[in-house]
Amino acid sequence: MSPFKRRVRVSAAVAFTTVGLSLIGTPSQALQGPVGTANHNFAARILIGDSERACTGALVSQRWVLTAASCFAANGRPAAGRPPVTTTVTVGRTDLTQPSAGAVRTAVELVPHPDRDLVLVKLNTGVAGVQPVAVAATPVGTDQSVTAAGFGRTKTAWVPDVLHTGTFTATGNSTADVALAPAGDAVICQGDAGGPVLRANGQTQELVAVASRSWQGGCLGTPATETRTGAIATRVDDVRAWITSNVTPVPGDMNGDNKPDMVAVVNDGKLRLYPGTGNGGLSAPVQIGTGGWSGAQVTHRGDWTGDGIEDIVAIVGGELRVYPNLGDGTLAAPVKIGTLPTSARIVGVGDTTRDGQPDLAVTYDDKLWIYPGIVGTTPKHGTPIQIGTSGWNVMTLTAPGDANNDGRPDLLARDTRDGILYVYLGQPNGSFGDRTEFGRAYTTASRPLIAGAADANRDGVADMWATAGDGTLKFYKGGADIHGPIDGPSIQVGASSWDTIQSIS
Repeated sequence: MSPFKRRVRVSAAVAFTTVGLSLIGTPSQALQGPVGTANHNFAARILIGDSERACTGALVSQRWVLTAASCFAANGRPAAGRPPVTTTVTVGRTDLTQPSAGAVRTAVELVPHPDRDLVLVKLNTGVAGVQPVAVAATPVGTDQSVTAAGFGRTKTAWVPDVLHTGTFTATGNSTADVALAPAGDAVICQGDAGGPVLRANGQTQELVAVASRSWQGGCLGTPATETRTGAIATRVDDVRAWITSNVTPVPGDMNGDNKPDMVAVVNDGKLRLYPGTGNGGLSAPVQIGTGGWSGAQVTHRGDWTGDGIEDIVAIVGGELRVYPNLGDGTLAAPVKIGTLPTSARIVGVGDTTRDGQPDLAVTYDDKLWIYPGIVGTTPKHGTPIQIGTSGWNVMTLTAPGDANNDGRPDLLARDTRDGILYVYLGQPNGSFGDRTEFGRAYTTASRPLIAGAADANRDGVADMWATAGDGTLKFYKGGADIHGPIDGPSIQVGASSWDTIQSIS
């Protein structure tokens, strides 16, 4: 019989007094090994319920933690959706007694892998200032040295206050399992389930697996007769695409449901969020600004605060402001990042400069500028870059997202004199190429307002919304011809009253 057949899950449904925090003890404990450092800030401590169960995980994007599915269900098959009990996740705090470090979040969604001991945990808001761990693209070989990290118990402590690490020799195979043999006194204990197993790749630590099952020999509470310390982890390199597809933010999504949304300024000066339905339509609006928005220029496309959530940028009274998203589309107090002429028009185009920060396309004085975002947790922009010399005063700008699927954001511009809509494709240098015709008959009378909708119907092609002269709202499915992206067929998705809207984005 395989020596691992009787191995137990590292954190099944046990009381909080039996789960805790470590792979290896500090020098004052019998299990020797280093305490986790700032290099392990991506490690997450997961507390399920008031005191029902605790596990470890790893931040794989600003709003998502990867851990073991068995943390949430003894059979390793938790239900997708909202966790059945309150689940608290602490990230960026290798010492839990230091409340000034990292952040504490609530889990709002579980996405279990269909056939592995893996689950993605979505946080209510993202975590800024903590670098997610890189997910390995290649499997563990034979006898590779790896480091495991966890918040589980040690040999002498039920609930230590710090993250600990341990060195193991890992051997992978063609299955989901990675066998871990301890180097020295390392052992994986209760509370370490879902903890990251890391491999050095140059100066980078990459996630190759998460802790799943262990004999737990030497852990506090394990019978002295159990001396085996081997473990099994679940590999992640071959499910990297599954991780990425779930954790990558969807352009245009403001409320965190992975569907592009619309933001609109109403004639009464209020700001509304219209949640997208995923098929080009919109749900009932949610008021996210109570007043003072009349005449404001509003746009949204990208995360300006480093927490993985799309924010709103606006020109209000000549001030260029970022309104941080609180995770559900509601807004925090604004942060002023500059001053612009009241005649300026802005559109959030996405990351044109490919530096990981969203950028703005801005027109004023008949010119087109790129205002590059600066990487960091505090919103700010860099020195404006002029990319258009004249002819922009007559243009209405909007951003479709990536209209030609080349990985770069593009720009739409409507000539208000004749209603011709043009697309400017993003270039590797952060600028835009020569324009090509995207659509016709978009006069300000027939289509007063236009807004790029990103991929609002989730078919992989950038789309658009436009109000009509009769007060209705149209959704234009994106298309293409031999010359590139074009507007596609339209359907009505808003019945009336859209003539009471000042702007849409």
